[in-house]
Amino acid sequence: MYVGEGESLLHNTFRRARLAAPSIIFFDEADVIAAKRGGKSSGNIAVGERLLSTLLTKMDGLEQAKGILLLAATNRPHVIDAAFIRPGRFDLVLYVPPPDLEARYEILNVHTCKMKLDNDVDLKQTEEDTELFIGAKQEGLCRETGIVALREDISATVVCNRHFQTVRNSLKPALMREEVNAYSLFMKNPSLVSSGEFKSSGNENSRYNKRWLGLVGPVSIGIISFVVLVCAKYIFAHSNHLPNKLATT
Repeated sequence: MYVGEGESLLHNTFRRARLAAPSIIFFDEADVIAAKRGGKSSGNIAVGERLLSTLLTKMDGLEQAKGILLLAATNRPHVIDAAFIRPGRFDLVLYVPPPDLEARYEILNVHTCKMKLDNDVDLKQTEEDTELFIGAKQEGLCRETGIVALREDISATVVCNRHFQTVRNSLKPALMREEVNAYSLFMKNPSLVSSGEFKSSGNENSRYNKRWLGLVGPVSIGIISFVVLVCAKYIFAHSNHLPNKLATT
């Protein structure tokens, strides 16, 4: 990326959002462009600080805008600059916990709906055995189960409980209990982001260790991930600043 190209992209993003209002601006992996400032001097840090300064300026300019929903998500909230989530920019922090028993059962149903299961398969038991498994991990469990069945018999037409158990015993949860407890603190004290007290005990770079935090902007409020549309419609219905309907693709 050339010098100034990132700032130009940010400028164009906000400009297009104003022209297309009502619209949503969503920053995935927000820690990349909103990392804490004040580190050791280097070219990469200098570029990051310029991007953050541009982003903060553009966010301040949204106060007079109408119909723009600003969202961001990160699994590394402890590295985000305090200015990025101060009141007036991002006023609401939302935490999405790991799937509970009911959610895990529904996820397993979704990923096994096209699989022919033997009578000895008990998805209720499987859901209990997959505590701290996120949706992607459960999807992988179902996919690997089918592969194990085919490896056992290339002409297999059903998946048995032993196939599930074989795969389950070879997989580890995507999360750790300590990590979940640390992230849940944001429900009570979002200021931990800026204070630096939050520490994740898991592998920060792991694709499957993501505990999403939704950061919602000052022009409106919203939610993150796959529930963005549903919750945004609910919130819009209770807001005088945004239209009552939102269309997305």
